[in-house]
Amino acid sequence: MRFLALVLLAACSGGEGKAPKDLNEVDSEFNPGKRSEILALGDETFNTMVLFGGNNGPIVNQVPAGQFLEDTWVFEPGEGWTEVETTEHPSARGRYSFDLDPNTHTGLLFGGRFREGTSGPYTLRDDLWSFDYETRSWTVLDAGGDEDGPSGRYYPASGFDAETSSLYLWGGLTNTSAVTLTPGRDFWKWDGTAWSELDISGDVPSRRGFFGDLYDSQRKRIVIFGGQRGDFSSLAFQDTYALDVTTGEWTQLDDGTGPAPSTRMHAHMQYDAVGDRYLLFGGHTDIGDMNDLWVFDPNNPGWTLLYEADTFTGAGLGCAGSGREVPSDYVEMDLEAPERRHRGMYTLMWDSLWLFGGIHAECSDQLDDTWRFDLETLQWNELIEATSGEACARRGDACDCLCY
Repeated sequence: MRFLALVLLAACSGGEGKAPKDLNEVDSEFNPGKRSEILALGDETFNTMVLFGGNNGPIVNQVPAGQFLEDTWVFEPGEGWTEVETTEHPSARGRYSFDLDPNTHTGLLFGGRFREGTSGPYTLRDDLWSFDYETRSWTVLDAGGDEDGPSGRYYPASGFDAETSSLYLWGGLTNTSAVTLTPGRDFWKWDGTAWSELDISGDVPSRRGFFGDLYDSQRKRIVIFGGQRGDFSSLAFQDTYALDVTTGEWTQLDDGTGPAPSTRMHAHMQYDAVGDRYLLFGGHTDIGDMNDLWVFDPNNPGWTLLYEADTFTGAGLGCAGSGREVPSDYVEMDLEAPERRHRGMYTLMWDSLWLFGGIHAECSDQLDDTWRFDLETLQWNELIEATSGEACARRGDACDCLCY
């Protein structure tokens, strides 16, 4: 097994911001357990990544049925995962936004959705919380419920501007129903004490949800890729847009007609400030999950494939007497890469991409593995093996179908 490390050195180095000597080692395979609908933030000053809650409910028709969590975990390169005991914390939820404030070394968590049980309407969150990396504690900044702030929503695009100490939110889904989607296009700013709604202009993207997003701190813009219009039937998008948070103006960066990631939802995205580039991993395409890695150059706009990983063979659905079951030859697998997935942890720190959990739609299960992608060697390193969610070939089993 290949090992890697995510370790919090703050406790032993006093927050000096030094990388562990070996990023490909962990002391323990202890981990948060399978889950999806999560985000995690890394702060190199404390060598810490923090993850909150998510959903570990059973997958029904490729959708988690809903068992929402309210636990807090840190991943420390060189050591591994640790659960953080907190006296106060956000309520159970998934599909929130999470952004790093590098000035105060805190993570700002907004919104998300929750449901008790496996049916009925969801409760949408509109509160704002702060996680302190030094004290490992949560503080509520805004309890929500104010008409002057953004309504409850899940999967908004977001970004934190360090120069003005402001959090920005755009769009997201505001439906409480699981079968009717309501994508928004409103734009909000949190200045540290209050919310204000801002105007947008320019080449505004069409209404959509389930897009991937990142914040480009150099150009002060939120960037989104793909998504879907919200009707459960149309193909996903594969275009790229940017919202200038200082002017509210939208610009289309790429229309998707040239080299680009395929149409998809739930793409994982990060801004690499050192390399000044956008990094996109996986997501859910119109024919299944992916595990490819793409790079976008904002100086010479365009996408380039960095790591291909699995490829679809063109085989149709149908296996073991079921027209919905996925056959074993559905994809040609790269066994050196992590399983295909969407809505897992995808974090950039120490010139590495760190991956945990998420949904593998074709196997109708969630993952609990931990990986590191070295941006210098362009190699994946598996730190903690999956115990759920992987296809048979990845776990070394012989099966009639892809996963069973």
